[in-house]
Amino acid sequence: MSTVERTVCDPNCHANPKCGLSATVENGRIVEIGPADYPIEGFENRICLLGRARLEQQYHPGRLTKPLKRVGTRGRGEWEEISWAEAARLFVEAQKRIAAEYGERAISFQQISGAYGLLTRNSPVRYASLTGATVIRSSGIDFGVAKGLEAMFGIPASTYFSPGGHSHDDAINSELTIIWGGNPAVTKRVDQTALRRARKAGTTLICIDPVRSETAKMSDEWISLRPGSDGALAWSLVHQLLSTDRFDNDFVSTHTNLPFLVDAESATLLRKEGEPAVWCAASDRVVPLSAAVEPALRVDHSEAGRRVISVFSEIERLAAEFPTDTAEQLTGVPADIIESLATRYIDADPAAIRIGYGVDRWYNADLNARAIAMLACLGGYIGLPGGGVSLEGGNQSLPIKSTHFAMPGRRRPELLSMMEADSAVIDGAPYPVKMTCISLGNPFNQVKPNRNKVLAEHVAALEFICVIDQFMTDTAKWADLVLPACSIFEKDDVVVDRFIQLQQRIVEPVGEAKSDFQIFRLLADEYGVGEHFSEPQDVYLDEMLNDDSPPLAEVNMERLRREKVVFPWPTNEPYVGFRDRVFPTPSGRIEFFTEHLREHGAELPYFREPIEASPQHPLFEHFPLVLLSSHSRHRIHSTFANLEMTKRSEPEPVVRISLADARARNVRDGEIVEVINNRGRVVIRCAIDETIREGCVLIREGHWIDDFIEGDAYGLTHDHHSPTTENYAHYDVLVELRRIVQTDTYA
Repeated sequence: MSTVERTVCDPNCHANPKCGLSATVENGRIVEIGPADYPIEGFENRICLLGRARLEQQYHPGRLTKPLKRVGTRGRGEWEEISWAEAARLFVEAQKRIAAEYGERAISFQQISGAYGLLTRNSPVRYASLTGATVIRSSGIDFGVAKGLEAMFGIPASTYFSPGGHSHDDAINSELTIIWGGNPAVTKRVDQTALRRARKAGTTLICIDPVRSETAKMSDEWISLRPGSDGALAWSLVHQLLSTDRFDNDFVSTHTNLPFLVDAESATLLRKEGEPAVWCAASDRVVPLSAAVEPALRVDHSEAGRRVISVFSEIERLAAEFPTDTAEQLTGVPADIIESLATRYIDADPAAIRIGYGVDRWYNADLNARAIAMLACLGGYIGLPGGGVSLEGGNQSLPIKSTHFAMPGRRRPELLSMMEADSAVIDGAPYPVKMTCISLGNPFNQVKPNRNKVLAEHVAALEFICVIDQFMTDTAKWADLVLPACSIFEKDDVVVDRFIQLQQRIVEPVGEAKSDFQIFRLLADEYGVGEHFSEPQDVYLDEMLNDDSPPLAEVNMERLRREKVVFPWPTNEPYVGFRDRVFPTPSGRIEFFTEHLREHGAELPYFREPIEASPQHPLFEHFPLVLLSSHSRHRIHSTFANLEMTKRSEPEPVVRISLADARARNVRDGEIVEVINNRGRVVIRCAIDETIREGCVLIREGHWIDDFIEGDAYGLTHDHHSPTTENYAHYDVLVELRRIVQTDTYA
């Protein structure tokens, strides 16, 4: 007898909505996976190859089935199977011992991005809150652009700007869409069909990317720029608009702080009667914003020995440093292409910009993102269907009460960014962290940079490491305790994005695997706070879904159990951020000038060269290639990297290099080479690829360490980070490539 059950796939693929899966179960075993239905049209056959690969993942021989205790030297792979009771005892004994010596917050809990169920993500936070521990909050990766957009628009970076962006299906309302530093043809496979439909309907797609990616190939135009020079290109486009007075005067005067006055000497905003000061064109004097009849934009005025200048005039002055010929030298984009792009962008009715995470992984990612976003503001495209600026996509938020579950009785854990946690582990500041529990990710693989340093200093300084996972990953290998986690088919949860979808247990767990909720309920019982995990899971899920607002008023677990998926919105129109043009910033306007960043020299989105991957850097003489690391269509980061499906499609890591750079190094296609810098070395096969820009090499991220011939690509990266991004700069890296030995040609 067979049944067909609906659940939902929820990896870190940024699909919106996450794909519903229809699983055929025979005799307690899944035998087939396909797309599931949705209650509204437009989401038919929504599944990718990786969703179908969940079947292989479910029954992979490498699945962890029992708790494992390290018995040998850490990292040597010597384990002993133990019971769950002993695992809970070991964990809590370590936690209490370390808390007694260093304080309760010396224990940290870190969830990466491998799953998005409400219980799965919030159970470790609830446990941390109950025991006074530390939680590592969102930060570290994919955070730089979001921080930049937060500075301008006020949307918290932790949302990844989703409420400020536009859903993918809004692309059809754009006359022109710029995809800047993203590759949705690979990373958004189920959503990029919206871009294809838009292009077929007449939208012009322009892809800005150093690499001729799959998205560049499907676009009308590809603009290749020097990696890390995105801000210079954006400033030059801004200069084109301002120098020709081709911008939306009404929008910038009403909805941005461009008319605000700045004290030129102190670089602080000028205030009058407690309000931002502007120059009133009608009365020809400085007045409070509320008293201005017609705020002037261009202001550079000296009075009584004090010079005041408008934010607009300062932006105009900075933009003038980037005429097209200068920008061509900085970016490698021809001057005529820059002029043409500026004209087409401002002439479009309307134009959209979708920023990808290729812009993100740089030291100055936030500044570059702010410079790009200035274009959307000058065009007046914010809040318009088919316009705006998005970090990939956008979605309206549901008032899910996850914090009610995560922080019971308003008890809050200590919160640290990933960078602060590094300092806490290695240096003991702001306080020591000596134990960590990692779930939903593989950070010692490719999230945390400078892997050699991570292993030598970070891992070495931790007295106890626990990892919760389905497989013995590169992170789990360094743990003291490994706990086997359920797959998406073995647990109950709720996944929320554009829809609310039930993730339900349709088969029994493999071996003794447990869901994250079950694991932390067990730990809570052992610790002595088990009463806070004692209710059935549906009770906690109902508490998170319980809200009287219209989207959630009729949503509860009883309905979800019955219908499996709910669309809570009154209409299925594309989502457009800032339709009301209300911005949650201190001024209530889009802030080109961000006063609280002045202490970091980032009050304006200045262009600055990459911290390392720049011809101006002293290392460039020895390491003249920029190391990029795109995503693979066969993995989601390191998830699925161990499947046979992936191994057949991408049997080994390769470093991709242009023909010109290969010839300059006497390297032929398929040869074994070494990629090196002063931090690390990786031995890897070389593939000559004409989609790669000269001066770059590319190694797709997500390979497990054992896949490399020698070393690993993650050891080449550095851990420098800007205080304004809370983001590692994985792309801001210089390397050199050298020939080792000739082998058979790579296919």
